[in-house]
Amino acid sequence: MSYLAICTFDLSNATHQDYQTAYSALEAIGLKKVILTSDGGQVVMPTTTTTGEFNGASAVAVRDYVREQVRQALASRRLSAEIFVAVGGDWAWGAART
Repeated sequence: MSYLAICTFDLSNATHQDYQTAYSALEAIGLKKVILTSDGGQVVMPTTTTTGEFNGASAVAVRDYVREQVRQALASRRLSAEIFVAVGGDWAWGAART
């Protein structure tokens, strides 16, 4: 089944370059800062938020997988972070600007 995963994070004592490194690392595992709309437009996720679509047996399994992948990706780059991952099935998303 397909699940939508949202990951938000906060790096400790980080520079702008550290955040760019984190976004690149997360994109490599399927969590993106910029996502496409169904009509081909682009939406930039709010600061320190990434999202991606993952397949798995359950939301819990996908959550655990994504959380561990994020933890390893950031730790391997020596980035200290607080990480929050939420996963949902039968998902839909929307974006707006004020």
